Amino acid sequence: MQATPETLQALSSYLASTVAPEASTRRLAEESLRQGEKQQGFLQLVLEIVRSDATDMVVRQAGALYFKNTVKRLWGDDEEEEVKISEQDKQAVKAQLVPLMIALGTPQTAKLQSQIGEGLSTIASLDFPDKWEGLIDELVNSLTPDNFVVNNGVLATAHSIFKRWRHQFRTNKLFSEINFVLDRFCKPHFELFKHVDQLLSTPAGQPLPPNASLPLLAQALLLLIQIFHDLSSQDLPPFFEDNLGSFMGDDSQQGWLLKYLSWERPELKGDDDDEAPGPLQKIRASICEIAELYAQKYSDAYPQLGNFVNGVWQMLTTVGAGTREDVLVSRALKFLSVVVKMGNHRDMFAAKETLTAFCEKIILPNMSLREHEEEMFEDDPAEYIRRDLEPSAESDTRRAAATEFTQALMTNFEADVTSIIQGYITQFLQQYQQNPSANWKSKDTAIYLLTSIAARGSTAQRGVTSVNNFVDVVDFFGQNVFADLQAAPGTVHPILTVDAIKYLYTFRNQLTKDQLVSVLPLLVQHLSSDNYVVYTYAATTIERILFIKNESRQPLFTSVDVRPFAENILMAAFTSIERGDTPEKIAENDHLMKCVMRVIITARGELAPHYEAILTRLVNIIGQISKNPSNPRFNQYSFESISALIRFVCEVNPAALSTFEGALFGPAEVILAQDVTEFIPYIFQILAQLLELHAPNDLPSEYQQLLGPLLSASLWEQRGNVPALARIWKALLMRGASVVVANNQIPGLLGIFQRLIASKNNDVYGFEILQALYEFVPLDTMRAYTNDIFMLLLNRLQTKPSAQFSQAFVYFYTFLAAIDNVGPDAAISFVDGVQPGLFGNLMKGVVLPNTQKAPVKSRRVIEVGLTKYLTKSDAILVEPTVGFWTPIFLALLDLFALPQDLTYAGQDALNELDPEDTGFQASFSKLGASERQAHDPVRGVGNEKEYAASELARRSNERPGVLGPLIAQAQAAEPKTVGEFSQYLQSNGITIA
Repeated sequence: MQATPETLQALSSYLASTVAPEASTRRLAEESLRQGEKQQGFLQLVLEIVRSDATDMVVRQAGALYFKNTVKRLWGDDEEEEVKISEQDKQAVKAQLVPLMIALGTPQTAKLQSQIGEGLSTIASLDFPDKWEGLIDELVNSLTPDNFVVNNGVLATAHSIFKRWRHQFRTNKLFSEINFVLDRFCKPHFELFKHVDQLLSTPAGQPLPPNASLPLLAQALLLLIQIFHDLSSQDLPPFFEDNLGSFMGDDSQQGWLLKYLSWERPELKGDDDDEAPGPLQKIRASICEIAELYAQKYSDAYPQLGNFVNGVWQMLTTVGAGTREDVLVSRALKFLSVVVKMGNHRDMFAAKETLTAFCEKIILPNMSLREHEEEMFEDDPAEYIRRDLEPSAESDTRRAAATEFTQALMTNFEADVTSIIQGYITQFLQQYQQNPSANWKSKDTAIYLLTSIAARGSTAQRGVTSVNNFVDVVDFFGQNVFADLQAAPGTVHPILTVDAIKYLYTFRNQLTKDQLVSVLPLLVQHLSSDNYVVYTYAATTIERILFIKNESRQPLFTSVDVRPFAENILMAAFTSIERGDTPEKIAENDHLMKCVMRVIITARGELAPHYEAILTRLVNIIGQISKNPSNPRFNQYSFESISALIRFVCEVNPAALSTFEGALFGPAEVILAQDVTEFIPYIFQILAQLLELHAPNDLPSEYQQLLGPLLSASLWEQRGNVPALARIWKALLMRGASVVVANNQIPGLLGIFQRLIASKNNDVYGFEILQALYEFVPLDTMRAYTNDIFMLLLNRLQTKPSAQFSQAFVYFYTFLAAIDNVGPDAAISFVDGVQPGLFGNLMKGVVLPNTQKAPVKSRRVIEVGLTKYLTKSDAILVEPTVGFWTPIFLALLDLFALPQDLTYAGQDALNELDPEDTGFQASFSKLGASERQAHDPVRGVGNEKEYAASELARRSNERPGVLGPLIAQAQAAEPKTVGEFSQYLQSNGITIA
């Protein structure tokens, strides 16, 4: 592709459209870019636009983001991607990257550099060092004595390559890569660090080189520190160990890191009103991260740890209260928390005066509510909630860090710290009592302090799991919290209302069911609050309370428990959701929709009298957010809610199925017609769920109309659609195989199968379709295609085997024997029809070696299939196939010897449904609520071992004198295994001759 002005203008237009507010505009632009990817030189043009100062910054940013994402998608050897970046293009792109990173080294282009750096990091993870040997030498050779615009570009490039090491698992390949870098980069890094230190030590008033201004030097120092962290993250490099005094200090020198921990340059702190950290805060925070790393991993080589503890402690007593200091405070407290918990430095903290000073000087100031947090509560409630409920390394709050530090102190000094903090709690509560309206913040602090010392162990999903024996959380709730929970709106500050709700959220496991039942109506009232934070916390707390399990891992709350207020909760939540005036605002608060989902899952059939009103609200919400899907969590919870409503209402009222179909078919058609890609997998799962509720051989015309479109290649090209498409095709075949056959659509479906089976990512879905075809389509119809099918499968086994494919094949081949529609002799003929005698080789080489590796959920079908090969096949009892009877028999007995906890995902599995636990995939998210009890293709069989015993007895009676000698052969090969099974037969009165 030539870099003509017209081409660059068109490409710029497409990139600009990728950030347009309209989803349809974005999709068209993305499709145009996908077409461009197929042309040689395309990525170089994107980089040219990113580099161009004459191009609008929005377009350049879109180009940088597109480059990063395209590299992630296409640079590797993903066989699913039709577009491949040629080696010529890869070399051309790599040749541009270091110069481009240097060119983007100015403050104005920092965001562009960050995105390109992420793309470079992806490329390096795949190509470096084997296919990019000259990269480090190019970086080192680009360093200059005094041009820190260039140097910072080089250092930013190096950091983008090395930072991934911080979180990677130790492997020989990783250490080979790190050593490759250490040999080339440690010395230049050290010399540049020393040079930057000398320049930063220049006396005030003495001029610096033109391209070595103080801000540029500070950025260089930050990058050098970050690279020091990168290079130290897996193991202590010998070069650093030899020069550790220069970095960390020793008896003869302070060390650079300790020096810059307390280094002061007011012009680098930033303005007091700045929310983002300035250069000085970033430098100090990075030093704290290194101090933590070395304390955890290299304490033996780190004698200056005490100096760092003192330095961090002194720094914390002087930092301001502004938000720009928050990340620094969080990193500093995390370092102190790690050292405290290490135990071998206990003496540094053990004195009562030291603990008191920590509480007074560090914990209390950082536990108190600050003015900007109060403003955020009012002006940006969604962000307030996110920071409180979803803390992350990027937005650590001081309160969270102070709580972590408090709990670290509690690990070694529980009694002393509890006593000290309780004294402050009493003081703050007394201040509140003196003037509740003026001193409400004192009570807020008291509650946070109590929470920090009371919670010993907790998880995000389960809440607090163990508490401090010196604190009575239930008594504190009754004495100080309950009144705020039941107070009328406006009588207490809304933050105290939120504190009361969050106290319930935090200590929900410490309250009895009766206590929780007594407060649930109050939470329902708060769900109707006008305050965003109040009703969101109410929704979150209701949802987590309903998720509590008893000792038997069953839900603490049953459908009967929630019946009195389930409808009220749902309607209040819908009302709050519908306050949004745009699709994005409607979908903003996923906590509300998660509450809706949990109430429906808990209430189950109790919602049947009200389901139409609930369904109407859900369908309206889906219709609105489909205009511009923006929140994957909200999307998931919305469709889970619809799916759960279908499931439980139709269980108690099967006639409701037609109402659900009437309400959902229209919106589904719109979503499919408008190609709302985020929702299409959900729609197919919902349609499959509805169809599965129909009787056998009942395929309504509305579903028949889908048969042709569902064979469209474009649908299957979207990777996220494949699992849902496979599921709906299974449902279509289950309910209407005769229609599919009559429409002559088997060849088209087998074409889809052929595409899927060739893919390592999607082959399991090809098997799912194949299994449905053989189970529900008449065998006489399938025989015409069987030879070609097995040629494909066997070719894949031979040319591109994988553990996943082999396991899927083992299940499929035993499945064929297990189902009544095929049976063992037909299954044997399928492979022997490809090549005479192949059955035995397949059993010996593929099937039997893998049966023991089968997942628990697959064993039942495999065991029944093996049993049928042994007892219902005539072919297995004649030469040469009879030689494989004994190996199959032994494989079956080995399966029986494995743990037999064959639990199927049924109704109870829904009790554990918590989509957030597994995260969300950009391409596909399974609807757990839509899964009925797993379809059992051998549902006529009871206990598998009993079935095998009775079938062996039956076959022995049919063919006396045949099985006995075969079992004797097995006994000779494995006397213990066969002996135990023989005893089992005898105990059940079964004799085999």
